[in-house]
Amino acid sequence: MYTLLYALVLGLSFIPRPIGLQLGEGLGTLCYHLLKRRREIAYQNLTTAFGDRKTEQERRDLAKQCFQGIGRHFFEAVYLFRYGPDRIRQYVRFAGIEHYQQAKALGRGVAFLTGHFGCWELMVISFGYFFDPTYVVVKPLDFEPAERLSRKLREISGNKIVSKERSMRRMIKLLREGQNLGILLDQNIDWKDGVFVDFFGKRACTNKGLALLVKSTGAPVVPGFMIYEGQGQYRLEFQPALPWLDFGGDRTKETEENTAQYNQVIEAMARKYPDHYFWVHQRWKTRPYQAWPRE
Repeated sequence: MYTLLYALVLGLSFIPRPIGLQLGEGLGTLCYHLLKRRREIAYQNLTTAFGDRKTEQERRDLAKQCFQGIGRHFFEAVYLFRYGPDRIRQYVRFAGIEHYQQAKALGRGVAFLTGHFGCWELMVISFGYFFDPTYVVVKPLDFEPAERLSRKLREISGNKIVSKERSMRRMIKLLREGQNLGILLDQNIDWKDGVFVDFFGKRACTNKGLALLVKSTGAPVVPGFMIYEGQGQYRLEFQPALPWLDFGGDRTKETEENTAQYNQVIEAMARKYPDHYFWVHQRWKTRPYQAWPRE
């Protein structure tokens, strides 16, 4: 099955890129119409995020654009199997790289903060080619051939994969060795592994692992996002390192407030570029525990 998948992907990569990106957007439009449940999840998420600040039609349009972006990103990933750095350099530019360089110079490793925003696979691979390889924290896929294929893609420019399952000690070790660690922080998580902090004004269970890593290592946190500029062009944008919010050693408070700060960064980008965000995910699925009222 893996060989078949790889042959299919390699075959698709020979479609001229401008045509492939258009096909990807068309595929996304088709999925928007066929996948009713995911379409409604996207619409409800957009309603939660923007409410009456966007009309119903605007929210429907953004949901469709979300699907179109996912389709386009699929084809971008396909091309990465065959395109090297010389080709990628033609359509990816970098902004704010000095923020990474300043953080790296501290010698404590760098934790990259990002989310399911824009073409995140292209972001990681581009950075590996043109700057430094990064250890990327991911949740393994359940389907083994697809997991094997995604690992091959993500490691193509020198990056390495770290499974998010029971890997805290390894991540601490990597940062203390001065390595880069990339973390996508915007997925729903079980309550025992997260803290509830605001995301678009509603409490969202958010992974507390990044805050714990920073507390243990002192590693700087540098936000980075891949922005689509149209016409097949992208900008990988880095922001200044985030300060550690100190509350006098109150571990619980520090974990919550710093995780909230990370959420705010992702929210700000999703507000600025709402068509880039991965609205099809049930971000607010886990809800805070509420005891049954006593009779």
